[in-house]
Amino acid sequence: MNKPSTICIDLAKNVFQVALFNQHGKLKSNQKMSQAKMVAFIAQYPASMIYMEACGSAHYWGRYFQNNKHHVHLLPAQIVRMYRAGNKNDANDALAIYEAAQRPDIHFVSVKTTEQQDIASVLHLRESYIKQRTAET
Repeated sequence: MNKPSTICIDLAKNVFQVALFNQHGKLKSNQKMSQAKMVAFIAQYPASMIYMEACGSAHYWGRYFQNNKHHVHLLPAQIVRMYRAGNKNDANDALAIYEAAQRPDIHFVSVKTTEQQDIASVLHLRESYIKQRTAET
């Protein structure tokens, strides 16, 4: 059985850094892409392994890619930070996501549904309200 291609994405608002690794773990490309170009690029690789840092938009993209038959794994940002080599930039972040994903003891974050994100948002607002209410003036 062939191992699928691995795609690591450093998410941003407008420009995404997409690193593509072949079945043997060799870097094939690491380039900036617009949203439309990224979607078209990833569509070329059916059933790929996609790794991203966990954040609010990562859950949206995770659901999108899972609906297109990809396998999505989200990594906690503090884990990815430990594997970054060099300065913090999008290209190094995408490579660090790949390095962190290859470690055997990494625990991935599950992709949340929109309902789960809604509940988390309400709980966060509630905690913030309680903190403000009980703060000393």
